[in-house]
Amino acid sequence: MDLGIRGSNFIVCGASKGIGRAVASALCGEGANVLLVARNEGDLRTAAGEIEAAGGSARVCAADLSEMSGADKVGAVAGDMDGGIDGVLVNGGGPPFGAALDLTDKEWAGAFTALVGVPIRLLRTLRPLMNDGSSVLFITSSSVRQPIRDLDASNVLRPGVAALVKVLAQSLGPAVRVNSIAPGRILTERSRSLDASRAGSLGISLKEQQAGFSRGIPLGRYGEPEELARAAAFLLSPAASYINGVSLQVDGGLITSVP
Repeated sequence: MDLGIRGSNFIVCGASKGIGRAVASALCGEGANVLLVARNEGDLRTAAGEIEAAGGSARVCAADLSEMSGADKVGAVAGDMDGGIDGVLVNGGGPPFGAALDLTDKEWAGAFTALVGVPIRLLRTLRPLMNDGSSVLFITSSSVRQPIRDLDASNVLRPGVAALVKVLAQSLGPAVRVNSIAPGRILTERSRSLDASRAGSLGISLKEQQAGFSRGIPLGRYGEPEELARAAAFLLSPAASYINGVSLQVDGGLITSVP
């Protein structure tokens, strides 16, 4: 399927590694121009070099979106992209591990800022640059449907992000579509870190922990970032022109609740 994004301009947050990097590569593989955003400029330039070596077109913007100046910096660089913005991937690091009552007030406040405050600030800045027919895609988590042990900040706040997606889908339509993807177990640094922590507490190896978790996934394995990235590229593209306000699970069938 031709996604119809050749020559279009996208902003991808958290693009130096993991899911963000995979989505940026998928978009560039379809002929789009991508602005890669993350904190570490060195990692961004490495990612951009690899994307361009594969025939893509990537620019970088090193910005800390947790700072007030971060969104302004992204907006200034995005404003130099010819033709306006056609899509934004809202993606960042997850909140801290821990049970609800073990997390400090500072950790709760930081998690809210990262998951809700930062995206609102960023989209407020970028909206004037976005073309009619453009799209926004949030990366959330399977915790929007089912709590994950030891990730209570995510369990509480990610469903709020799913609600934010619904609100934005209503308020920004018809000019801008807004959707989200809820990943299950995707092989990223964060999932490995969480698995390593659980393996340590259980006194088993990381391989044993991952094998045990895989048995609870109907497809029998963790997903690759590239598998999620293909779904993300579709939702960001005009090929998904009548999909709005949706939370799409990309989890191998992990979440079985109805609806």
